[in-house]
Amino acid sequence: MSTETETREPEIAEFVTSSQAAKRLGLSMATIQKLVDNNILQAWRTFGGHRRIAMSSVLNYQNANSFDKITRSASDRLYKVVMVIESQELATRLRKEVAQWGLPVQVSFFESLTEALVELLNDKHELLVVQTTAPRKEQEKFLEILQKFINSRHTVAHTLVLSREEDLVAALNPDANPVSVQVLDKDLSPLWMSAYLAGFVAQRRG
Repeated sequence: MSTETETREPEIAEFVTSSQAAKRLGLSMATIQKLVDNNILQAWRTFGGHRRIAMSSVLNYQNANSFDKITRSASDRLYKVVMVIESQELATRLRKEVAQWGLPVQVSFFESLTEALVELLNDKHELLVVQTTAPRKEQEKFLEILQKFINSRHTVAHTLVLSREEDLVAALNPDANPVSVQVLDKDLSPLWMSAYLAGFVAQRRG
């Protein structure tokens, strides 16, 4: 006899358990948890509390991280990323770890937004990442500058701002098409950044 939970679950072929996803990707359960929490892997829970992960997002993550060499060889494009990192220690650590991620990204690091925007004037990039702990007023000001720059230059496809000001996005001008600006209340750790970039690359390829 089928339970209500069983009748409402999608086709098994479309979803996998956390352990199945971990085994396929060669990752720990803790890493799978982080990928789900950061919306890199798309998941839902059954009525019994069991997590089910979309197989499509597992495959996207797998492809973006070079586990599938055939898919990777068919797309050798490097995605250009600019990162504005306030902490020199964190920037140094990220520089070392980016090369180990196996992602098709070319990352440039800058200490200030002004330097980064000069770089964006010269070449198109897929992603701009800005980490900031500046006072609220300063964050609102540079967000305004970012928005004007993005809408006038069109040299960056997406902008990610990492800020402790959770409602900073409210400072965006709703008439200026802020779709390409994303504000998250996150600490910029190498593990999280790796997962975010993997998902970003997978989305761009899709």
